[in-house]
Amino acid sequence: MAGVNRTNTTSSGGSVESIVTESPNLWLDRVTRILGFGWLAERIPGDLPPSYLYTIVTVVVSNVLTISYSILNNIPLIYRENPYFAIQPLILFGAIYGAHTLQTAYHNSMTEMRIHERADDPESLLDPVPSWLPWALFIIGAGLQLARSILDMAGWGVTDYFANFFIFPFIFVPILVQFFIVYVSIEFFAPWRLSKSDIGIHFLDPQGVGGLRPIGELVKKAYYWIVAGLIGYALITYAPFVESSWTVSAAAGTIFTAVWIVTIASVAFAVFILHRFMNRSKQMELQRLENELRDCIQNPWDIKTYEIPEEKEKQVEKLRERINHVSATSEYPATFSIWSQLLLSIALPKGIQLLLANM
Repeated sequence: MAGVNRTNTTSSGGSVESIVTESPNLWLDRVTRILGFGWLAERIPGDLPPSYLYTIVTVVVSNVLTISYSILNNIPLIYRENPYFAIQPLILFGAIYGAHTLQTAYHNSMTEMRIHERADDPESLLDPVPSWLPWALFIIGAGLQLARSILDMAGWGVTDYFANFFIFPFIFVPILVQFFIVYVSIEFFAPWRLSKSDIGIHFLDPQGVGGLRPIGELVKKAYYWIVAGLIGYALITYAPFVESSWTVSAAAGTIFTAVWIVTIASVAFAVFILHRFMNRSKQMELQRLENELRDCIQNPWDIKTYEIPEEKEKQVEKLRERINHVSATSEYPATFSIWSQLLLSIALPKGIQLLLANM
């Protein structure tokens, strides 16, 4: 991931506020700034990040060139055969917008959880993704696409070469890698780093989820973007209500199900890691408080004969109050409403896919 621009942190009456005021500086922003899109962004109104301009310009221009060449050379347009392919640019625009939105939400979540105050090493949580990972994924993704193209280019026309050797590896792949990096940072890196950090659990959280509601909410929001992408993919793949020669490949359903299962596994991983972290912290704190309580009680192991010395009564009362706070803390980082919404969103893509496949 990458840092974000913020207003200055202010403190009043013990409260701390730090608000993200500009789009985060993502990996794709830094790359496209080198390609000149930073210069372009500075000269147009709207304060658009370079990655937005890169996506808009490259997707629009590549589509215009492909459509124009096809029309001039009487090549059938894919949009006539399957109008749902018009969703493809929207998915790309949504991917880069989602990356910025989720990155901003992530840093706001870290601010709400007061990571700067509670962690000895806050940077490991504020920027959890290794700097080399986006480049590695881009090289792998572009390399696989180019290798597949070389092995499968028999009978291709000009537009096929343009799409497979330029558009897919150098436009689609960087955009999807950027979204994937932000998604993985939320579902994998952040929960793992959080579980290994020293921030502990906020047992006085009035919502009873250990102060981890922001990250639990973000896990749900990140998956919502996956749901939108899967629905778009299903519409493009199955093309409902289109009377044409469009056929669905045998692998389409398998690919959809594989992606769906992997993304569910990512959410399950985040929930499991956070649950284990909360459970471990809760049990350790209860054990510590129980040890303190035992030291204040005579015959602490016998419910029939135990006694609390008069001079220890106030201390015991405070310890029991703390034990009640800890015991009441959930071992999952979300409220019931968050869980119900997440479960519904998990079932939705597969339900829509099965519906479209049988139309």
